[in-house]
Amino acid sequence: MRTKIHWAPSLLAIAIASPTMASDLNVNGFLSVGASMLDDNKASIAGADNQGGFKNDTVLGLQIQKQVNDSTTATGQLVSRGSDEYATEAAWAFVTYAANDNLDLRMGRLRIPFFQYSDFLEVGYAFNWVRPPSEVYRVPFSSLDGVDLTQRFSSGSIDGSVQVYYGRFQGDFNTGTDVYASDYRNFAGLAFAANMGNFGTRLSYHQAEIIMNTTDLTTALGAAGAAASAIATGLGDPSAADDFNFTGQTSQFVEAAFTYDDGTYSAVAEWTALDHESSLFLDDQAWLIGVAARFGDFTPHVTYTEEKDEFDSGNEGVIQKTLPLQSEQSSIIVGLRYDYDSGTALKFEIQNNDENTSAGVDGDSATLYSVAVDVVF
Repeated sequence: MRTKIHWAPSLLAIAIASPTMASDLNVNGFLSVGASMLDDNKASIAGADNQGGFKNDTVLGLQIQKQVNDSTTATGQLVSRGSDEYATEAAWAFVTYAANDNLDLRMGRLRIPFFQYSDFLEVGYAFNWVRPPSEVYRVPFSSLDGVDLTQRFSSGSIDGSVQVYYGRFQGDFNTGTDVYASDYRNFAGLAFAANMGNFGTRLSYHQAEIIMNTTDLTTALGAAGAAASAIATGLGDPSAADDFNFTGQTSQFVEAAFTYDDGTYSAVAEWTALDHESSLFLDDQAWLIGVAARFGDFTPHVTYTEEKDEFDSGNEGVIQKTLPLQSEQSSIIVGLRYDYDSGTALKFEIQNNDENTSAGVDGDSATLYSVAVDVVF
């Protein structure tokens, strides 16, 4: 019998994403290779263009785990991404102390538990899409250096976990067009997950104090900050420009997800919201809903996803509307997954993206055609 992973994580996905208790050194891995092509370059989807490409969806990951003793496990995960010119980074590098069968303490480089699929965000075999929808999965980094505590629990027919973490992220913040040096301090959050029968739910909250270098006027955020000062002066309220930078302001992220899987039919719904104390980034909300059905080795699926920015009140909002910051977009994703052998999945996908607003002006629409092979080993 072949093991399949669809909307909900299975034991195989958890084995990739979580420390094992084996006494020997374990090496696991995952590989995704794909090709994609846009029908039109007017809109941007997943870094693709109308000439076709073979590296943006290529990801190789190797995970090494060692049970040091009865209570301590060492875990490392190296990831190489085609979208980053195959540069390799340590996505995970942590030590786990098992206080008891249900309580773990980890320290080191950890995945940030923002999303339903955060722990195996780059393990393409763990979900039906070729890539998670960028409208919802839109945070351009996925790891921090810190510590977390996870308590698992069981009550009647409910199984779940509570995770709390604290840490710091220092590194490049890549918006896709510009790169900014950033420092996320006092990075902390809470994630709750529970499953009951065919149903699952997840809630999480995160916040950080952000310091980001936006002084380069050749970048979009740098130019926006300078323009905000001039607009605020014209409005007779120079202090309104004070919030158009990152000097320790707090940003918050909230997420809620619900899943259903009865073995034949499955569904996932996920909602996220970003709230920034700095006015240089607009607050936004995004959500997706997807359904799938399994027919033997074949799984057709369809997903609708949407993201929309929101303006601040007062003169800060007036400045935001004047600057080219706002975006609003939606996508419809239709795909087919074929589990043609154990640990391998072939995927075909069509995504139509509609940019209602892009950089403050009317956007365009485009369709992305993708094919990928996902492997776990």
